[in-house]
Amino acid sequence: MATVMAEASCARVVGVSDKARDASPSKINTLTSEALCMHQMKESKKNEVAHSTGLDSIIRYFHSSCPSVGSDDVCALTSTTGSLTNGTFRTSTTPGTVPVRLSFVPIDLNEPLEEQHGGCFDIILHKMTEDILSLSTADTLWRDLVHHKGDISNHLSDCKRNLRPVIERIHRLKKYQRSHPHCCLADDPSRVEIVMSRSAILLKLQSSLVSVTSASGLPVETPKFISCENTIEIYTLLFPLIAKPLTAAGTKKSHCMGIVLNQRGLSKVQMPCILQEYANHNGTLYKVYVLGDDTHVFSRPSLPNLPSTVNELCSLIPYVEFDSQRPYPGLSDFGLKMPLMLKQYEVHQLTKLEIAPVVVAMKRAFGLELFGFDIIVSKNKLLVVDVNYFPSFKEVSNFPSLLAKFLVQLAVQRRKLDGK
Repeated sequence: MATVMAEASCARVVGVSDKARDASPSKINTLTSEALCMHQMKESKKNEVAHSTGLDSIIRYFHSSCPSVGSDDVCALTSTTGSLTNGTFRTSTTPGTVPVRLSFVPIDLNEPLEEQHGGCFDIILHKMTEDILSLSTADTLWRDLVHHKGDISNHLSDCKRNLRPVIERIHRLKKYQRSHPHCCLADDPSRVEIVMSRSAILLKLQSSLVSVTSASGLPVETPKFISCENTIEIYTLLFPLIAKPLTAAGTKKSHCMGIVLNQRGLSKVQMPCILQEYANHNGTLYKVYVLGDDTHVFSRPSLPNLPSTVNELCSLIPYVEFDSQRPYPGLSDFGLKMPLMLKQYEVHQLTKLEIAPVVVAMKRAFGLELFGFDIIVSKNKLLVVDVNYFPSFKEVSNFPSLLAKFLVQLAVQRRKLDGK
């Protein structure tokens, strides 16, 4: 499955038809709309284009097996099981289930939302990381925009020309949500903003993981770190260190990292950045994907165990650069010949049950529904080393079906709360 990504100016919407509110409980209505099928066919012709987005791929996936969608396609919405069959999202039915008509359609945030597809949406799914990143660096402008309820003409006149389209897109989204309180944003840009900065992420982790333990009682922490804007003073940090760009998402450079093995390696570090203490973890990293109430845990090969004594580190290559989205450096890249196996502690295999308390703490801290985090096991404790919004979910084989189910649940729950 293609990586779930979207251009900054794009979004995707889940709409529940008003006609479904009056549907007879004994009759199950239809899924999708003709507009979506037309969009799907157009997009399928462009699937070789380099800038085709992952969210487009998800929409194509929903309908890849149905060249045309008629009025007899069936969908009943519940909060339990569901699957995709012949391009149709189906869930099991139970007594009292309210049938609705569900449509997945594209929207353009460069145009008023009220003028698109009837202007009545229940869920807006987006990945506006580039827009959010552009504005989050201007603190006052960002705070005013995400909470502003009136005219934005002052912001447009004062800001740089390249930021004006960004401001207008975010404003349209927030304005629509305020005037349509039943509409859910997955997720709200004001909550996504914090995961644009690794410094903000790690500060939030430090405060939110206090006293948190795994199901079996392992303490959960985040590695010691410092933020470096213009100069590097490592204070009490111990080598080796891992250097990460301050910007956590929205640019290719956010994935360019480096391992600093000794004092000489500090001269290679690109600022601004954060420096984290490197923790040996027997070459295993756990990717945790959170989709509403669903959690998925996968292990990945990771960086090798590294020496910790000054003499050993000084004999190694001072700085090893790598891209976190590509295979990690191996022993030879660090000038090591033999693997360093750590036997002083038991290696724990992390499961969904084991990290359930961690997921609860993370959801409470960041307020996100679509996110992922990286976690390692080091010396009988768990270390959360990174957090990201709307990750690839690439190991989750049935992700499109799970995403559809999650969005349906949000729409139904919000309708119940609104009494509609």
